[in-house]
Amino acid sequence: MHARIRTDWPIFLAILAILAFGLVMVFSASSTVPHLQNHMEKWQPEKSWEFAERQFGAAIVGLALMFALRRLDYQKLQHPFYVFLSINILLMLLIGVIFADPKAHRWYRFFGAQFQPSELAKPVLILFLAWFVARRENKINDRYTLLPALLVVGGMAGLIAKGDLGTAMVVLVPAITVFFVAGIERRYFYLTLLLGLGLVIGFILQEPYRILRMTSFVGITQEKIEQNPEKYRWLIKRLEQTNASRDGQHQPRQAKLAVGSGGVTGVGLGQSTQKLGFLPEAHTDFILGVIAEETGLVGCLALLSAYVFVFWRGLRLYWLTPDAFGRYLALGCVALVTAQALFNMSVVLELAPTKGIPLPLISYGGSAVVCTLITFGLLLSVSDRATST
Repeated sequence: MHARIRTDWPIFLAILAILAFGLVMVFSASSTVPHLQNHMEKWQPEKSWEFAERQFGAAIVGLALMFALRRLDYQKLQHPFYVFLSINILLMLLIGVIFADPKAHRWYRFFGAQFQPSELAKPVLILFLAWFVARRENKINDRYTLLPALLVVGGMAGLIAKGDLGTAMVVLVPAITVFFVAGIERRYFYLTLLLGLGLVIGFILQEPYRILRMTSFVGITQEKIEQNPEKYRWLIKRLEQTNASRDGQHQPRQAKLAVGSGGVTGVGLGQSTQKLGFLPEAHTDFILGVIAEETGLVGCLALLSAYVFVFWRGLRLYWLTPDAFGRYLALGCVALVTAQALFNMSVVLELAPTKGIPLPLISYGGSAVVCTLITFGLLLSVSDRATST
């Protein structure tokens, strides 16, 4: 029996601080977006709150779900019924979105709202991994362990990658982390990494805009292509199949200008100039650029420190939690959130190719905020009980 549940205040307050900071920065980064999108000649103050209000609404829903999961004893989720029910619902949603959104394969749209099922895959996959690896911990290198896990994780990642390769790569991180910590043999580990790399390359070659992002990252710019069309004939043919901008370096370039403009302490909240139409997606995937410009190096380091703190507290649970299911559940949650944060920051700083990966609890996006808070709800359910024993 567990002792009286006690709130793990350090991690709980860190999560709320990240969320609150995100709401402030979404308002700052998105306040000009409605005016720019609609080419308004006259400033309308009420329109400035449009995206922030939606984000706040998503945060309220996410917080309600986080508190509900926090109160629920995570050990009740070990039952196969809950694991397979969530997996089956998710698979149906991922298959259905291919037909519901035949162009992007990402969104369900209804009553003026939209939902991205690939975000829900994150907490669902973590739940499955924790349950499955806990049951097979002593037989982690058995083929009856590896093959079913590969089938579920690979199938889920493949369906997600159809429309969102970045999210597919992110959801693989907790799988790799959990199996590595559980003691998978190196030969299987490296074979899985090679297989994953091969699939990523295949999905990149599948879409011309993904090829453009990769070639731009390695320095093959539109100028170089025009100077030597014979050398890049294969690339020109593939790029003819997409309407994407040929300047694949525009977003990273503008993001770096924003980061550099902020200096140490920033230009002040609301004072960013890059969000005035220069930096595309300034309130979503590239919001770190606005954060760096307005709060400077100090703000960015504070945010990074918050993520690192959450990671450390979650990693600490791996040693504190008495049962295997709880250990792997906590490990999967923090591995996912930390990897996503680092991926996003790497893209904004041009350390990685451009990918549509939101900054957890910071970037605009209702599905991402709600599902990240669900993930933290699972983490808090483990944390509150582990620190109460």
